[in-house]
Amino acid sequence: MVSTILQREYAHTKLGWVTVSRVVVSKDLQHARVFFTVLGTDEDEQRVMNRLQADKAHLRFLLGNTIRLRYTPELIFEVDEELKKAMRIDRLLEEAQIDSQDNHETNG
Repeated sequence: MVSTILQREYAHTKLGWVTVSRVVVSKDLQHARVFFTVLGTDEDEQRVMNRLQADKAHLRFLLGNTIRLRYTPELIFEVDEELKKAMRIDRLLEEAQIDSQDNHETNG
């Protein structure tokens, strides 16, 4: 739902390319950690975080209008570091593969 709200409420020009990668809700349903990634630089990531933090109350209100729970969870936004690490590992593996192919072609 949070992803849908972000897509509906914010044009990509306002927020950039943001992807909600996962949401972890506490057992008592009082808190929801919203993990996201941003296509762009670290500065873009920080800008999105600042915007989400500033609009947290409004986003929670919109979420409360779309879900049926006694309490609407407090939203806690976090950059998805796990996904960033996985993407970095993928990039390093691709670079290693290219280097290996280049070495094989020049030596072979």
